[in-house]
Amino acid sequence: MLGILKLIRIRTLLFAAFTMYCMRYFVIRSILDINGLTLQLPDWAFTLSVLSVCALIAGANVINDYFDTRTDRLSAVKDVVVGRCITRRTAMTLHSVLNVLAIVIAFGLSIYVGIWKIGILFLLVSGLLWFYSSAYKRYLLIGNLIVGILAALIPLCVLLFEIPLLNDEYSDLLIQTDTNFMYLFNWILGFSLFIFLNTVIYEMNKDIYTIPGDIEKGIRSVPVRWGIPATRIVISVWTAIAVCCAVVLYFTVFSESSLVLTYIALGICLPYCIYLVCVWFSVKRSLQLGIIRLIMVLCVAFSFLLHHFFDLIFAN
Repeated sequence: MLGILKLIRIRTLLFAAFTMYCMRYFVIRSILDINGLTLQLPDWAFTLSVLSVCALIAGANVINDYFDTRTDRLSAVKDVVVGRCITRRTAMTLHSVLNVLAIVIAFGLSIYVGIWKIGILFLLVSGLLWFYSSAYKRYLLIGNLIVGILAALIPLCVLLFEIPLLNDEYSDLLIQTDTNFMYLFNWILGFSLFIFLNTVIYEMNKDIYTIPGDIEKGIRSVPVRWGIPATRIVISVWTAIAVCCAVVLYFTVFSESSLVLTYIALGICLPYCIYLVCVWFSVKRSLQLGIIRLIMVLCVAFSFLLHHFFDLIFAN
């Protein structure tokens, strides 16, 4: 059982679920409440959507470890599960079961909200994750960017099944006011941006410690192609972009809130600075990756503040 939890990377699944619940209840519901509207997707259906996304991610983790068994052994940076705790055949079966579960749930919910084509997106993502693990990750930066983009889709998944029902329920209002619910995407895209940046940073940092295995497998990661010093520079640039985005976000949206300023300064920008110090001074790998994971959580947890400040934001 412990082997399976390691294989599907339970922490990653918990983060995905945490992100989706925060987006729904602290961002989307708060915006709708201010406008006198309510969520239309039932809680049970939303929970199923979270399960579908988590099953898709778990399946991706399984197949990724399946293809990376030899690479992980050579790099010796983490415990190898496939081939030791779990047979390769079992891993492949688990991958298939998880993907079928994710796609079946997605199509079921798609039919429920009246747009069955949404399920095709989950099918396409499942295929993309397979090709990422088997081929795309070999190419310089391509693998990192694919993982970043797919991670950034997690918050947006919350709106996939919600928007169609909102459009149906409030169609008359939308016609009268000549508007739509696309403004919800703008708020969620902000969180997606930081998840994208943090995921790319995390993946490049992780690649520094898997060079032996990547060379053996022919993976042209940034550290393999450009070297570790250059990789640290690239990581620093991406981190600087993330900090700049946080600063711009404050001055364009939250400039009147001292509490938001404090959170961004101490909860986001300061951890980024500490992270860069750890990267440049070659602090323990687990601490480096742990800090960037913490930053991801803090970026999503910013939704707690939004829940309390939407009245002020929309009033202005």
